[in-house]
Amino acid sequence: MKFSIAATFALGFLAVTAPFVSADSLSDEIDAATKKFCGGLALTAPTKSQTFTEGSKIKLTVTRKPNSESKVINAVDIYHIGSGNKLTYLGTTWTGKYKLNSKATISVDISKKAKNIKLPAQFEFRTWVHNNAGPDCTLMSKVFKVVPKSHKNDDGTDSIEDDGSSLDPNVDNGCFGVSVNKPASGENVKAGEAYTVSLTRDSASHVEDFKSIELYKIDMQTKESTKVKDSWTGNEHVRAIFNVKDTLPASDVSKQYAYYYKVTADTQHNETCSFHGHAFYVSN
Repeated sequence: MKFSIAATFALGFLAVTAPFVSADSLSDEIDAATKKFCGGLALTAPTKSQTFTEGSKIKLTVTRKPNSESKVINAVDIYHIGSGNKLTYLGTTWTGKYKLNSKATISVDISKKAKNIKLPAQFEFRTWVHNNAGPDCTLMSKVFKVVPKSHKNDDGTDSIEDDGSSLDPNVDNGCFGVSVNKPASGENVKAGEAYTVSLTRDSASHVEDFKSIELYKIDMQTKESTKVKDSWTGNEHVRAIFNVKDTLPASDVSKQYAYYYKVTADTQHNETCSFHGHAFYVSN
């Protein structure tokens, strides 16, 4: 079931719209379809940072505000968020046809798909909701944790080696799946000339709305960072790729500095995240 919602909508609309539809027009149609067929849906469980013991089944709950559209839950995928906030698709953990009226709860066993993941670890679900009269919807769960089973101590008490408190709290907030790809690490850009700042978003990321891109410089001797400028501000809903152009005047360039970008964005669960790009250099 690993297929992006953007691609699903795009294919559906390309089949029924004019062959030369503009990118903006297609995006508007996708947004309208998303609102019509996926509005009122919510994945309410598991909750943020909820912890489960290895081998236990996880209850997944989907709610909706009923309307005339008939809906069926037909699949649940699982992702692992690992070192470096890397998202890994582990597979489909549940398939079926569960009719969704106002609320549906499914018990999901992730043990087979997650058997090679070292615990404790952080995961998320992607739930597929099928519309009989329209395109499918996908819902991302909040990040939950799975910890190892407890073991008996010599004194007969139970203990867990790691209860998950050591895991990254930013991942719990949904701050993952976004990369600043350009400028690349160690890249040299020319002062006074426009260059591209390129961001990519994984389709399983919780981050949706980009708010700002700031340029910073770091003194290579003292390692202190200083904000140079706001390179972009706005409210951009991003599905996959976002590019902006930037320039740095020659008067602002010094060989003692490296530069990097800070990106601020909001998640679909109303958390605010920050991401940092690679260090690059600017020359006259």
